[in-house]
Formats: sequence, structure tokens, C-alpha cells
Amino acid sequence: MNEIAVSVIVPVFNSERYICDCINSLRSQILSSIEIIIIDDGSTDSSPLICDNFAKKDPRITVIHQKNQKQGSARNVGINLAKGEYITFVDSDDWVAPTFLFDMYQKAIEFDADIVICDYYRAKSNSEIKKTKKSRIDKHLRKNEIYNLKTLKKQPSKHFGFGMAVCWNKLFKSNLAKKYLYFPEGVFFEDSAPVFRTLAIANRIVTLNKKLYFYRISNVLSTTHSNDIKRFDLFTVQNILLNDFEKYEFGRFKKFSINFMIKDLIKHFKSIDNSLKYKFYLEMKRILFIFQKKNYFNDIDWFYRIKASVALNHTYFLFKLLSRL
Repeated sequence: MNEIAVSVIVPVFNSERYICDCINSLRSQILSSIEIIIIDDGSTDSSPLICDNFAKKDPRITVIHQKNQKQGSARNVGINLAKGEYITFVDSDDWVAPTFLFDMYQKAIEFDADIVICDYYRAKSNSEIKKTKKSRIDKHLRKNEIYNLKTLKKQPSKHFGFGMAVCWNKLFKSNLAKKYLYFPEGVFFEDSAPVFRTLAIANRIVTLNKKLYFYRISNVLSTTHSNDIKRFDLFTVQNILLNDFEKYEFGRFKKFSINFMIKDLIKHFKSIDNSLKYKFYLEMKRILFIFQKKNYFNDIDWFYRIKASVALNHTYFLFKLLSRL
């Protein structure tokens, strides 16, 4: 058995306001057989010093400093260094429950899982946690069973899209992650393509219907609040996913992935600044033309299929009006 049960990868960029909460939550984990790999991605604030000071206190912490290459590069560096049986990711402005790694790892061992997915909170701070009763684990995936998303008869519902696309509420078997979970570098919105690829390839996925991860929604430096020009990185990431459809067997999970892509494009079109909206629309048409050419339109849910068809075949103004619905 590997002496290190879980490698935790923490990309850091100018996170001095939050990084102490993040690292302290990892140092307080009940599961002690862990390593914490912090990748300082060219921070210009006090984050590098804070991380180095933590490393002096805790031998489980390794800090790597690199020039700013964005989060995808930092995660790839961490994956290459990881020695654990399993790998997980924690963003530097988030934090985790004390049992996060223990519960996830126990579940992984119990089912010999390739991937474990847990529930999460959306939080503004430690004292402002959005405690919704609605689980973010899809109801079709809560049965304490092993899942293969290629063959899942009932597709996960749309509300599970965000929780499916991110890497931070998941535990990945190390050999699977090192082979398939490589992130695009130099772009934002880098999660979805590699995570969907790895979910499609995995044969044994289990879920843990516990809220163990605290996703901070108030950090203005996060991708969620990134300036509008960064939204164009979506097209780079979606092109990667389209290529993955040809390279790997997605099975039934392709339908979910396609619907997520369409929904994501329309969401960002609606919220992007008006000065960039038409340019974004033209890039969206190029992606939709590929969807049409590959006969993916039949996999789109009817509501989004109508919007996608209007975007591709009608005027910009009509699509702009329809997208508001």
C-alpha cells in the first residue's frame, strides 16, 4: 500500500487573503497520510512567503514556485509530482471539512473507485455558508453504487453540471489522473474538458452525498468574476472537448457533455459585456457549425437546441433576444 494515501494539489495565485484558511483546513485533516503540493503560480503578493512558512512547519507540505502560467499549468505540475495513491485538488481561496480526505479516501478504498465525487457548499466566508437543502449530487447518483458514465441509462440532470465539470470536489485514482487528467495551459475555464475526459474513461465512479468542500463565491480574482475577454478561452477548451469526443469513447456521457457546452456558451453570451457580445456570437457560431457537422444537435435538449439553431441559422439580434429566456 502506498505510504501516501492522497496527494492534495493547491494552485496559488495572489491568494494572501484566503490561503491561510485553505492550508489550515488541509493540515487539520483527520487523514494524516497525505502530501500537500502547493504550486505558487507567479504570485506578486505575500502568498509565496505564507506558503513557504507553512512548509517550514509541516513536512507534508511541498511548495513549488514558477512563473505565472495560469492554473492549468500549476495543476499539471502538481500531478507530475504527486506520489499519493489518489489525487485531489483544492483551490487556494476555498477550504475543506476536517473529514474531507478521510471520507473520500474511505469511499475510494471501499469501492476500489477510479473517482469519488462529493457534495459541496457555496460560501462567501466561514460564517456565510449557503446551506441549501438541495443536494448538488444528482439524485440518480446517490444510491451508494458504482457508476460508469458511458453506460448510465439516466443522464445526470442539468443542475449537476457545475459540480460535474470542476476538479475540486473529486478524488482521482493517481494512475488515471496521470494518464488522462492533463489540463490545457495558459487559458481560463480549464477544468471541464480534462475532467469530462477522465469521467468518461473511468469505469468505477462513486458519489459521497456529504457536503465536504467549501467553494468560495466572493473572491473577485476567481474565474467566476474574471474580466470578459477571458471568456473567449471557453472556445479553446470546448475545441479540446470536441477533439476528445473523436479520440475517446464517451458513450452516453457525450449527451451530458454536449448539453453542458451549449448551456455554458449561452450563459456567458448573456453576461459578457455588450462591446464583446457580437464577437463572442461569431465564435459561438463556429463551434455550433462543428456541432451541426458532427450531428450533435440531436443530443441537445429541445430548449437549448432551439437557441443553438437560431444562433447558427438566423440573425444575431433574434438570438440575442431569445437568449434572454
